Amino acid sequence: MTSEKTIHWADEAEAIKSNRPLKVLLFLFKIMPAFLVHSLCYPVAFFYLIFSPHARKDARLYQKQLKEFTGGKVPHRVSGYRQILNFSLCVLEKMEGWLGKVKFSRIRYQDDDIEELLELLREGKGAFLITSHLGNMELMRSLQEYNTQLCGREVPVVIIMNMDVSAQFTQTLKEVNPYFSMNVVDASNIGPDSMIYLEEEAEKGALIVIAGDRTSAQNREKVIRKNFLGKEASFPYGVFLIPFLMKIPVYYMFGMRSRMSIFNPKYKVHIEKSLVDFNCGRSERNEKIEECCGEFVSKLEKFCIMYPYQWYNFFDFWK
Repeated sequence: MTSEKTIHWADEAEAIKSNRPLKVLLFLFKIMPAFLVHSLCYPVAFFYLIFSPHARKDARLYQKQLKEFTGGKVPHRVSGYRQILNFSLCVLEKMEGWLGKVKFSRIRYQDDDIEELLELLREGKGAFLITSHLGNMELMRSLQEYNTQLCGREVPVVIIMNMDVSAQFTQTLKEVNPYFSMNVVDASNIGPDSMIYLEEEAEKGALIVIAGDRTSAQNREKVIRKNFLGKEASFPYGVFLIPFLMKIPVYYMFGMRSRMSIFNPKYKVHIEKSLVDFNCGRSERNEKIEECCGEFVSKLEKFCIMYPYQWYNFFDFWK
């Protein structure tokens, strides 16, 4: 029998085993003000804290590792409840985004590399975005006003994700937005055809988005070991191989909640360009992949410190 210590994140049972609760949320969003729906997260998060010792334990494990890494400074208080509450709000924000209820005015872009990325998109060129399960990685994708407000054109967004692991949530999003599955590449079936599709979309000026903080559910041994928050952890090799193969600019994106309010929440989107030059020969491939992964890990650490309760990897990340 498989012990708890050897369970891969992809083998964890999906938190939501039926999409009925998600459908109830969609119905509530249609008939009630958003702040009332958001207020439900507080008792739901408390219930989940009490009856899900697994999530409570993993949240505290991450926070204690972060606190040790920062010399006891961050987070100010180890609180599994705050992390679970933030996750509950994140799920609602995703549903809001797909319903078109997240207004562009609630997003604040930072004075980082956003202008360089926007200029690239305005020229009709594509880019590769590496994001994470820190914050809401679908924030930009779900904003219907994003394209016209910032780029003056419709920017295709293709997301690479594992469709099986989040089956219930994925199915519900398909019902909300029939076009959802048209620009999603299933990470479990990536092959030559998928790469051709991604390259074609990039040539059309698309954003290719993938999370860099979960190892592959299929190629579990193909990992890069990096020191993360003071302890060695595994990161997916394939994520950092793709931009090498595509030879397109790489950016790191973190969409974070900056204002904890049920009435008018605010968000910050951080965009930072990779300094790794992937225009090199095959002999330098592994070196560049390692360099890109290390760069991503350092960004991830930085934003974990800035937003300590918005980490949504509920498993032992360092096992």
